[in-house]
Amino acid sequence: MADPQVIQCAAECIVTVVHQLSFPPFTLSLEDAQLIGWETAKVLAIAYGFRVISRVINSRTTSTNESE
Repeated sequence: MADPQVIQCAAECIVTVVHQLSFPPFTLSLEDAQLIGWETAKVLAIAYGFRVISRVINSRTTSTNESE
């Protein structure tokens, strides 16, 4: 939590305070967000590749067992 700021004026004064909330996942730069997006896409592509290979292996095993 930030330390409170005390502003003292000798005469009448106007003080403008800007409050900013910062949530780390939402403060990414465009480059960082693109990097995370590409890495996520790579992981999904690899998982899809494993799924396809698994289905090919299972279909070969099933067809071999049915022919016996």
